[in-house]
Amino acid sequence: MIHKTLYLITIFILASCTLSNESDIKILSAKKVVDLTNSSSGICDDFQLQESEIVSFFQLAEEVSNIEEHQKSLILPCKYEGKLAMNKKTYSYEIFAGGTGYIYDKNGWVFKNLICSNNCCSKFSNLC
Repeated sequence: MIHKTLYLITIFILASCTLSNESDIKILSAKKVVDLTNSSSGICDDFQLQESEIVSFFQLAEEVSNIEEHQKSLILPCKYEGKLAMNKKTYSYEIFAGGTGYIYDKNGWVFKNLICSNNCCSKFSNLC
């Protein structure tokens, strides 16, 4: 019985380590983009994210379904876009002012919909 318990604990620990690697994100590029044709683009002046904040966004934001994303998202005329490495794969990403973000696969399909809400937003001074 003890042998089986130790076996299960070992499997749990290994699985936990594997899951924690999902948050191992490296930013490969980051560029701020502002839609200057949008009349409210002036709100983007204070929208600044450092590389470490971009990583934090992806670690703290809640992954949501497409339906939830459409209901809850706020897309403003400014974003950060670039490439990131996660789990030894490269993805594209966008983080919009307002706290909505996306990770795209190599074919340009949305891999993850993310929304930064309450707890997440409190970690950033100018995202939400």
